[in-house]
Amino acid sequence: MKFTELNLSDPLQEAIQTMGFTEATPIQVEAIPPGLAGQDVVGVAQTGTGKTAAFLLPALERLLRDPRQTKNPRVVVLAPTRELVIQVSDHARTLAKQTSLRIATIYGGDRMKPQIDSLRRGTDVIVATPGRLMDHMRRRNVSFKELEVLILDEADRMLDMGFLPDMKQIIRAMPNQRQTMLFSATMSPR
Repeated sequence: MKFTELNLSDPLQEAIQTMGFTEATPIQVEAIPPGLAGQDVVGVAQTGTGKTAAFLLPALERLLRDPRQTKNPRVVVLAPTRELVIQVSDHARTLAKQTSLRIATIYGGDRMKPQIDSLRRGTDVIVATPGRLMDHMRRRNVSFKELEVLILDEADRMLDMGFLPDMKQIIRAMPNQRQTMLFSATMSPR
């Protein structure tokens, strides 16, 4: 399936073209249409198969279809490591380059002040590690009252790394009515 066959807005189509992609990968073909329809998605595919675009494109499209700007995030992506958070944030910024969407990158080992400033200015998308997002929650730097989409990237690794208690606490702070997308290279029963 070609990306042009997917129901994506012009700014996202332009970004995809600029990145040199024309054909969607199998995980993208399976995940993007239900993601665009607002359905919960569980995607399991090996690294390097386009999982990041499979969850970012529907989430960004949702924001573009309803362009209201709020101070609070409407999309949160949780990932297990700072390297993955940076990678997903960079990918989101590349896809959203032709839009006014604001993306905050939140991870431990980085200074808090720039992250706090970004959250206070307002953001549409947060890409974060669970531990640092919990720090911001404790300090009341972030509210999820307008959250629409939660994405768990490399969910199996987050569980393996002991993030389950943090993930549960973060999810409890979010609205029950939301779209959830869970992506992983492998899927354990947990």
